[in-house]
Amino acid sequence: MPVIKGVEFRQFSARHHNAKRNWLVVKLNTDDPGLYGLGDAGSMTNDEEVKSLVSTFVERFLIDKDPLDSEVHWTTIYHDGHLRGGRLGTTALSGLDIALWDLKGKLLNRPVSQLLGGAHRKKIRVYANGWYTNPGTPEQNAEEAMKVVDMGYTALKFDPFGQENFYTISLEEAKLAEDRMAAVRQAVGPFVDILLEAHAKFNVMNAIQLGKRLEEYKPLFYEEPVSPENIAELLEVRQRVNIPIATGETLYTKFPFAQIVERHAADVLQPDVANAGGITELKKIAAIAEAKHITIAPHNICSPVGAQAELHLCASIINFEIMEYHAEFYSDHYFRLFDGFPRQKDGYVTLSDAPGLGLEINDEEISLHPPFEGGTNPPGLVRGI
Repeated sequence: MPVIKGVEFRQFSARHHNAKRNWLVVKLNTDDPGLYGLGDAGSMTNDEEVKSLVSTFVERFLIDKDPLDSEVHWTTIYHDGHLRGGRLGTTALSGLDIALWDLKGKLLNRPVSQLLGGAHRKKIRVYANGWYTNPGTPEQNAEEAMKVVDMGYTALKFDPFGQENFYTISLEEAKLAEDRMAAVRQAVGPFVDILLEAHAKFNVMNAIQLGKRLEEYKPLFYEEPVSPENIAELLEVRQRVNIPIATGETLYTKFPFAQIVERHAADVLQPDVANAGGITELKKIAAIAEAKHITIAPHNICSPVGAQAELHLCASIINFEIMEYHAEFYSDHYFRLFDGFPRQKDGYVTLSDAPGLGLEINDEEISLHPPFEGGTNPPGLVRGI
């Protein structure tokens, strides 16, 4: 049986309509030169710190170990350090966990979804993000939404609230947000799902008022109307707004999700496979949510490696809702970075049945797209998209 012998990294970038992204991919090597596992450890910022953590974890816990023991390795790494529950430590752990699952699938000649118990579905429903101008006029957003529908999508997400607001919002901006939502709903018709994004910007009062304004446009869910750190606030919005509530992209490991499920403070959970603990932990989060009939809609601003890991996970869980998919709105090279990454068709992505994640590195393409300097997130209270 091959054993783990070291780690390498691949770093690269791409843009979409509103943002630029840097990604950090883990390449976990074995004593067989042709056998490696790929994992996504992209934190958007702090990549050098995450690389240092990954290297430390590999040296301390994984060298000469059997990659099939992935959950043992997860538990050992998580419980040994002083990084439990924080974004950087959990992101490093996530990247290694995904790489171990990829290795396991390659060793056993099975796709990751099968190792997770099998695929409930071979086609994964996805929603478009990264397609719209923010801030844009209602007419502009409506035209952009029609293009998304013409690409085959049956669901799309956007933030109609603009970017220069935090906690509060003016009456003028609130009316403009409603006009944007109304224009997009009219453009796409009654049978395309619209997902309402708020980027955790508002306090309870404003989140409720804005939600009530937008109920009539029938969003599939209202994402992060308030900060996820205070469950009581999330629950108050859920109880007073007639739109399903979603949250979770900035929560790490199963523990905060378990508290949300216990209080039933959200209808949809959105863990990110590259930050919340990898495939191992997201499978557990999904099981915790299933006990209260809460669905999972994974957050995904990942590299192709993280996105592919989420596709396998989404296939394997019964309480799957829908998955985020920026891919077709990034620079075209996003689809050339790793061989085997699929495009959507008619709003669905077909699951790979290749061993592991089903991806191979294209180092030549990666070398053409180095990371952006200075990070990818704006400073201060202006929220990214």
